[in-house]
Amino acid sequence: MEWQQLNAFRHLARTGSFSKAAQLTLRTQPAVSQQIKALEADLGCLLVERSGRGGVRLTRTGERLLAFCELVNQEEQTLREELAELGEGPRQRLRLAAPLTTLVQLLPPLLAAYGREHPGVELTLWDRPQGQVVQLVRSGEAELGLALASQAPRGLKAQAWKTVRPVLLVPQGHLLCRRRRPLDLAEISRYRLVLPPPSPDFSHRAALDEMFLSRGLPCRVIMESANAEVSAALVEQGLGLAFASIAGEPPGLRKWNLRALSLEHLLPSDRIVILSRKGRALPAHQQALVNLLLSQD
Repeated sequence: MEWQQLNAFRHLARTGSFSKAAQLTLRTQPAVSQQIKALEADLGCLLVERSGRGGVRLTRTGERLLAFCELVNQEEQTLREELAELGEGPRQRLRLAAPLTTLVQLLPPLLAAYGREHPGVELTLWDRPQGQVVQLVRSGEAELGLALASQAPRGLKAQAWKTVRPVLLVPQGHLLCRRRRPLDLAEISRYRLVLPPPSPDFSHRAALDEMFLSRGLPCRVIMESANAEVSAALVEQGLGLAFASIAGEPPGLRKWNLRALSLEHLLPSDRIVILSRKGRALPAHQQALVNLLLSQD
């Protein structure tokens, strides 16, 4: 019974999916499957029951092993922190997971300031979509995560950070910039559009599809993109207009010569929240980053 096998099993048990467990452990799906089979052979019992589309359900012995894995993971984290504080173990560490746009648009100056104040902390950043951010924090693989409040489960501690507004990105001087009234969906439908992909990570996409459909309006999608910089670049080149969610006034808008027109009358705003596990006090060096983020809301 090896730690890597236990780690793969823990992620499989928590996500219920071989493909998601493979993503979280940075392995291929067949490799995770082989690890589970080897673990079952070593323990001499069935741990999971396979279901359709790669899903799994834990057996009674699997549930018992999951409880053991969670205990071992928690003890490992505690031991690392205690040894770091004593100066006799590895360096203090902090692992932060967040979507790419958040990492690129909001964090660099704050992380630079944190690094200057805490040079001894080994900081690791993970670019992950919202769902994986939640899984990484829940499993203890990441101490902190940044995600939308609408995606945060009740089982995690969520501290509100920045408000995220739905907007339409258009070139400076575009005809729609001259409007003094809120944008109407019929006006927007005249243009080619860049939309976020259909995914639980982008709740606005489902709402947009429903609005266009219910009003019988055309929706000419030239590209589906989860990357704000890609969307902005297409808008700058005059290829279309882009739906996006932004916090504050990103500096990239000036770089790309774009305007962000509010869509808060059509779509709800959200909040970026700082995720951590409930019932566990953060060590001082990790809480320091939380404090720094909250001071810049």
